[in-house]
Amino acid sequence: MMNSSLFTYENYVDNRVKTRPGFTVGTSGQLLLATNKEDGHKYLVKHEYPHNVANEYVACWMAEKLGVPAPRAWLLSPNAAFNSKYAVAIEFIEGLTGFEKMSVPEELQEELIGQFAFHALIGSTDIMQLSAADGHIYSYDFSEAFYFDNDLVFTILLHNQDAGIEMMKHKLAAFRRYISYQHFDVPGLAREFHLDPERQKAGMISTAKKVLDITEEEIDVMSDELMELYPAAIAVYYEECIRSMQDWMQRF
Repeated sequence: MMNSSLFTYENYVDNRVKTRPGFTVGTSGQLLLATNKEDGHKYLVKHEYPHNVANEYVACWMAEKLGVPAPRAWLLSPNAAFNSKYAVAIEFIEGLTGFEKMSVPEELQEELIGQFAFHALIGSTDIMQLSAADGHIYSYDFSEAFYFDNDLVFTILLHNQDAGIEMMKHKLAAFRRYISYQHFDVPGLAREFHLDPERQKAGMISTAKKVLDITEEEIDVMSDELMELYPAAIAVYYEECIRSMQDWMQRF
């Protein structure tokens, strides 16, 4: 966990404010732009909703384990600048731009396919956000993933743990069902990005199987970090999500 007092904070102005008339903030609420007082590094901070924070942290951790380009993320200690006691600092990547779907360079196609696999595994219910920078294709915005997309789940868990744990069990069962449907055969996506369907399927499976390389020790470190902010039951939920992915990928 990073010490939130090491940063200065200002409201982040989403580009959609300029491009979409009437847009104010996204579903994650008002984001902050944090600047490290010593080295000037910048981070986007989500701090409105507890489930957004945990989802972003775990998804970015998992992207790194799979070798998929994505921002790094760190949980932040509570701060008066935040609207809740839960906050995550997401690496701010400069120069993100769009790219032409139908003409992705050959050298970036495997990276793109890896992004498809990553999003399939985390079960994001939001639109897949992809942009190019520094010769890579990045994904970002994982606030609604792992079937933890309902603020009520966290609210109940944090205030009525027994009822919350029962709800968590149902969420985990739903996530496991979702994972069991992932066969990585998505010809429509291949057409959208002008990719060979068989190459896409093989590449997605290859990336997804990297989840098998995640060790129990690494899962424990991720879980321990979550428990710096959240009750143990929430950390265990994410542990079980990762293990569910591993169980499924052993079939391929």
